Amino acid sequence: MVTNLAATIDISSRDSTEYPAPLCVSTDVLGEYHYPFLVPTDFTAPDVYFDVWYYTPVGADGTGGTDPMPLSTLSCCHRFWVFPDAWFCNDKLQTIRFGFEPIDQQFYQPELRTLEVGLMPLPLYDYNFNLVNPLIPFLNPTITIQTQFCETLVDKAACRMGLRQGSYRSNPYVVQYDVNTSDFLKGTYQYQITLNLPDGSSRVSRKFILVIN
Repeated sequence: MVTNLAATIDISSRDSTEYPAPLCVSTDVLGEYHYPFLVPTDFTAPDVYFDVWYYTPVGADGTGGTDPMPLSTLSCCHRFWVFPDAWFCNDKLQTIRFGFEPIDQQFYQPELRTLEVGLMPLPLYDYNFNLVNPLIPFLNPTITIQTQFCETLVDKAACRMGLRQGSYRSNPYVVQYDVNTSDFLKGTYQYQITLNLPDGSSRVSRKFILVIN
């Protein structure tokens, strides 16, 4: 007997016109289903939960098809994380690390153009996807732009998160800031990105170069 069962979702019968409600059928993968689960308020958080699916594979005629064995119920198991409202994605076990990669350097007058800095979860090919990916929309990046003599022209201006063009599966995120070159004299500037995390901590890039021609 399962003693830690938190919820059970009943699926309509194959004979029902509503089958497979309440499941949703994938439009991309044949035979794939998903269920939009509304987390009950009595679930503890933060915590990890396991979802176990029980199913009976059948052929188009409602039988086991060419399989001579009698139909049997199979199962598969997944897991998902539950965080509280206004969560602070920090379990004190893993330190979230980011690297910064300047993408744009040369700007020209007069133009209004987006400066992008690549944001790379680290280690690049082995970071905890389930920990980092839900965090991305909650990041608050800012930018500080200075002259080469450290005179501050833009002080911690708000930036936004975006997606990088191309197939950058390991580092698809960018920090974006709209630069109006008419607001600057022609010359070389330095800038720095500050990434503010929901738990109050921050990550700061090294100083990058921006040239306005």
